[in-house]
Amino acid sequence: MNRYPHPRSPLAPRAFLAALVSSVIFTSGCANLATTASSVAPMGSSATLTGSIHGGNQPVAFATVTLYFAGQNGPGSGDPGANPASNVGKGAPIVAATTTSADDGSGSFSFTKNSVNDQPSSGNTYSCPTLTDPLVYVVARGGNTLNTHNSAINNSAAVFIAPYGSCSQLTAANFVNMSEVTTVATMTALQQYFNPVTGSIGADGIGAAKTALGNSFITVRNLVNFASGKALISVTLPGSTFNGNDGVASVTVTATPETAKINHLANVLAACVNNASASATACTTLFNNATPPSPTTTSRPYLTPAFTTATDVLQALYYILTNPTNGSTTNLNNIYGLSAAAGAPFQPTLTAAPTDWTVAISYSSNSTCGTSSGSFIGQPYDLNIDLTGNLWISNSQTGGNLSGINPNGTPFVCTYLSGSSRGGTIDSLGNIWYASNSGNSISRYTVYAKTILTYPLTVSPLAIAADGGGNIFFTTSLGSLYEIAGAASATTASAPVQISTLLGTNPIRIMPDSTGAIWASSGGAFISRVSSTSNTSAPNYLNGFTTTQFTTPAASYGISITPLTNYVFTSSTTANNLTYLNGSGTSYSINSAWPTTSGQAGVNGPAAIALDGAASIWAVNHTNNGSFGSVSAVANNATSLSPDGVPAGGFQKSSNYLSSNRSMVIDQSGNIWVAGDGTSSNYVTEIVGAAVPIYQPFAIGLSNGRFQTIP
Repeated sequence: MNRYPHPRSPLAPRAFLAALVSSVIFTSGCANLATTASSVAPMGSSATLTGSIHGGNQPVAFATVTLYFAGQNGPGSGDPGANPASNVGKGAPIVAATTTSADDGSGSFSFTKNSVNDQPSSGNTYSCPTLTDPLVYVVARGGNTLNTHNSAINNSAAVFIAPYGSCSQLTAANFVNMSEVTTVATMTALQQYFNPVTGSIGADGIGAAKTALGNSFITVRNLVNFASGKALISVTLPGSTFNGNDGVASVTVTATPETAKINHLANVLAACVNNASASATACTTLFNNATPPSPTTTSRPYLTPAFTTATDVLQALYYILTNPTNGSTTNLNNIYGLSAAAGAPFQPTLTAAPTDWTVAISYSSNSTCGTSSGSFIGQPYDLNIDLTGNLWISNSQTGGNLSGINPNGTPFVCTYLSGSSRGGTIDSLGNIWYASNSGNSISRYTVYAKTILTYPLTVSPLAIAADGGGNIFFTTSLGSLYEIAGAASATTASAPVQISTLLGTNPIRIMPDSTGAIWASSGGAFISRVSSTSNTSAPNYLNGFTTTQFTTPAASYGISITPLTNYVFTSSTTANNLTYLNGSGTSYSINSAWPTTSGQAGVNGPAAIALDGAASIWAVNHTNNGSFGSVSAVANNATSLSPDGVPAGGFQKSSNYLSSNRSMVIDQSGNIWVAGDGTSSNYVTEIVGAAVPIYQPFAIGLSNGRFQTIP
């Protein structure tokens, strides 16, 4: 029985969405992506965008510099009328203005905004479209990269990219230093929106997808300093409030990217860029070893024909980031070796080849907040993403808080909700829910109104989830599942109704599917499906629901559901495997290609799992590999996407980024957020742009027909 409303009748009120978008996500604003003054120019006012280009330490003269508007017809889209329709949504990039970098020792360039909107492109003058207000980015191609003042030299392999921001917000103070580091930072954050065939960046131009692309633009500035073109070591993000204090006035978060990896990739590009032509040995080595990904694991599975060998450094970089193992250890080592051991332009750099080229940012905080004076980030146990891309952290530390950071890591909410937590969720109206296992309660935090509704319980809650119909479900360590019907819109707390007692001793993860059923892990060798029924004679009937158990190879921990077909993934921390069950109703069995073998994709004590928009399964590994932690990724055909092996497998990060991983969530921009619950854990980690974007949160996706789909 499908218990949800018609998919075209989303429950989330427009007032809430408008308030959250305007007040939270753009607190810092796309206008501030490039170095900029605090004022914002009206769309119809004049403004000059400026920048410079450096390849390694050399200025780049005579490059063709093009200002583009991001496409608005899907991932990687450009102008759909400017290219044949054989590749759906492909389109040529949308040109806003064009100029040439100067031979002035800085590779400088500029663009001027026309004060009149909706005018055609004219030289280096651009005009903002009135209706769409597109995001704006700049690409520089070719030019003399040797600083020899000779316009006849043109290295076609040299390509640089940088984001500016929303057209309406661009000001005369915008500046960006385009370097290989700026290029690596930009492509890392925007890889899911880049089309390597056309060179265009784009997303669906409305709603969640445009917001997600804007969030990716914002993320770039936590990787690179736009004024210097150098990688950031770290950046301190002070609390930013909306609708009042929200408890973060004295909170700071420190964003720390993998600087050495960013620099190493930049040096790899520079080895090719700092040559007279694309035929240089460093270029051919880069192109031959940057192995394209399978289109089926990208945000553009429709691509026909498949990806071809790279011909410039930007295309090669896209391949490196979307296929971060480069197809083999040999290829990865060949790319690693392109960065000079001594004298490379960007420092510090890696001292040994990595397992992969994924790039992470750690967001840590030593601040306390909330009425309990608990930590802003303290042993985070569960993570959730709201409709505009904000991360909500349920902390398990004694005196734990519900905390929120926006997509660039800025803290904006800290509130104490009755104690430490092992679960959180977001309902179909956008309310945030916090399950306090120490306080025997669950609480609903209404963001835009800043109100709290608390449900006192006689049991200790574990996992909590929301369906698409406004209902809330939670589990207990006694193996029970409870429902609070209509809780998303309730004005007073009502008593939860027990609907199952058969979930096992540790139902630590639950998730709804598109039929209205709730799936739960158990801590034993089974998972459960609890669905509503009017048949009081149904097996395991309790208060309008029936429970069916399905055997798994080992003790189940994480759980995730595919859209429509409702195939189910589960993880086992004790057996080092991922299991895939398929079927329907009360009949499910293990897919013959699964479970994964121990160590496949580096699976090593997998805890929470999540699907991305290509239906690849991601798992956080709770077992550390010495001083490193890891995450694993497997395509839905059981092919490893991360390196195989234990303990040497998975996408590895130092313990400053991944340690005793417990929880994860993938956001609308393709970022993977990971939390560990160690006793000293005071950070969450973002693996930037590595997954295919997926619609969030689950409950709103269930209410509007976008459950587990690309935004």
